[in-house]
Amino acid sequence: MDWIDIVLAIALGLGFGWLLMRYQNLDRSKLHIIDQETFENNMRKGQLIDVRKKDAYDKDKIKGARNFKKSQIVGKYSRLRKDQSVYIYCQNGRKSKRLAKKMIRDGFSDIYILEGGFNNYTHQ
Repeated sequence: MDWIDIVLAIALGLGFGWLLMRYQNLDRSKLHIIDQETFENNMRKGQLIDVRKKDAYDKDKIKGARNFKKSQIVGKYSRLRKDQSVYIYCQNGRKSKRLAKKMIRDGFSDIYILEGGFNNYTHQ
């Protein structure tokens, strides 16, 4: 083995270790994927957040939802309260799940995700 192989092996090992540590520190008990009925019955108990693109939000949304970009939710300049539950939805649920994991690592309390996102939401 030459030194390039050794450096590459070390870098891969460190990267893999970092990924494991990152996902180990996630408290999955704070992440809840819930159906539309449960979402609607409880969404007023917390902060209702739409993380879709602004044009989709402007076209149609769940009444009372606020539209935020990811950068406005996680990080040093978060515009949300971390001590309150967050009810979040995106177009199909995938973006919400990824963002919820970041929010939990950032110190947010319970995160509730609308199962299937806005695509599966039917207006009452």
